[in-house]
Amino acid sequence: MTLKAPIHQFTETQSIQISRRDFFYISNILSAFRILTVPFIFFLIYHARWRLAITCGAVAVISDLLDGFFARRFNQHTELGYILDPVADKLALTAGVFALVLSKTPFPVWAFTVIVVRDVSIVLGNIVLAYKAKMITRSNLWGKATSFSLAITLMFYLLRPILQQLPDGIEFYSLCLALVFVVISTVSYARHMFRVLETYSHVGKEGNSRTAGGHGDPPLR
Repeated sequence: MTLKAPIHQFTETQSIQISRRDFFYISNILSAFRILTVPFIFFLIYHARWRLAITCGAVAVISDLLDGFFARRFNQHTELGYILDPVADKLALTAGVFALVLSKTPFPVWAFTVIVVRDVSIVLGNIVLAYKAKMITRSNLWGKATSFSLAITLMFYLLRPILQQLPDGIEFYSLCLALVFVVISTVSYARHMFRVLETYSHVGKEGNSRTAGGHGDPPLR
C-alpha cells in the first residue's frame, strides 16, 4: 500500500527507487562531487587556509546551483538526487561550521549545536518516513533558504580574517538571520512529516477495518 500524494516541493516522493542510470546523471554527479569536497573544506578551514577554503566553498555552492539547473533543464529528477542533494548540503555546511568552531574563530558553539540538532532531527525523521511510509521528504523552499543563508554566513566568517573592511558584526547578524531560517525550516519539516505519518496511519487503519469487515479482496479458493 502506497500513500497517494501530489508531488511538489512540500511533499515526499511516493517510493524510493534508485536505478543504475541515476548515478550517471550530471545533476547527481555534481551532488556526489560536492560530497567529495567536504574533507577539503574541513581541512582548509581548520588549518586557516582562508583563501583556499573560500575557493573550495565557492565551488561547492556553484555545484549546488548547477545540479539544480541540470535536474530541471534535462528533467533529471530522481530519488537518488532527492537524497544526495540535501545530504551534500548538510555535510558541507556542517563540516565548515565544525572546522570554524575547532579553529577557535568567533563562531558560537551554541549556534553550531542548534544546526547539528536540526540536521540530525531531519535525518532521523526521514529514516522514520522511509521505514513506515516508504517515502523521503524533499527539500522545500525553507530548507533551501536555510542552506543558502548558512553558506553566506560561513563565507562572512571566512572573509573576516583576510578582509577587515567588512562591516562590524556582519557575520553575526548574518548568522542570526540564518538561525531564523533554521527554526522555520525545522518547524516546516516537522509539521509535514507528522502530517504524512498521521495520514499514512489513518489510511492503514481504514484498510485494516475494511479487510476485517469483509470488504477486502475475496480469499483465494
